[in-house]
Amino acid sequence: MAIAYVYDGKLYLAASRHCTLACSFCPKVHGQWNVAGNDMSRDQEPTASQLLAAVDALGVPTSMEAAFVGLGEPTFRLDVVCEVGRTLRQRGHRVRLVTDGLANLRAGKDVTPALEGCVDEVNVSLNAPDGASYARLCPNRYGPAAHAAVCAFIRTAQARLPCVVATVVAAPGVDVDACRALGRTLGVPVRVRPYFDPVTGSPHEQGTELLPARGSQDRA
Repeated sequence: MAIAYVYDGKLYLAASRHCTLACSFCPKVHGQWNVAGNDMSRDQEPTASQLLAAVDALGVPTSMEAAFVGLGEPTFRLDVVCEVGRTLRQRGHRVRLVTDGLANLRAGKDVTPALEGCVDEVNVSLNAPDGASYARLCPNRYGPAAHAAVCAFIRTAQARLPCVVATVVAAPGVDVDACRALGRTLGVPVRVRPYFDPVTGSPHEQGTELLPARGSQDRA
């Protein structure tokens, strides 16, 4: 598993391979584990020291942004994210967390206080304007109720963290305009990410059809 790699001028950190969601547009649920030429398939949950060692081995400048992302949900390893994020910020890196926004729901408590001082920006994968659409695009054990939890996380994170951005993958069937409107209601900017075919990696325009997921992230 490539736990740290550089792509398009940014440092990416994979803290976990596990996820709450089985998004229809995610390469992983279609059996594809290659990201930017890196094999992410091996079962490894790195420690904070292993992640930092992997960063050191890359020799990246401290001016390079570091992002917790990968093909898993970073907040499954919240302690690792916080320790590594705090260390990288002390070195001068800007640190971004890409998350499904379900950490509070999973933990049964507000985890955003732990992120203070550890990240500069949080990107929350909103991906749908309502619960029914969310459950269809991002199947999960919580069902449509997960969408409300994502929205609540966005509101909570805004109160504690310096920058919160909602993100939407422009996948077939996603009402991007409705997501933008929801973002305005939540008080956060909405960043629209391009949709890539989850098997071939080719960019697609809206209007094409989503492949059925095997058992059914979001490119940073």
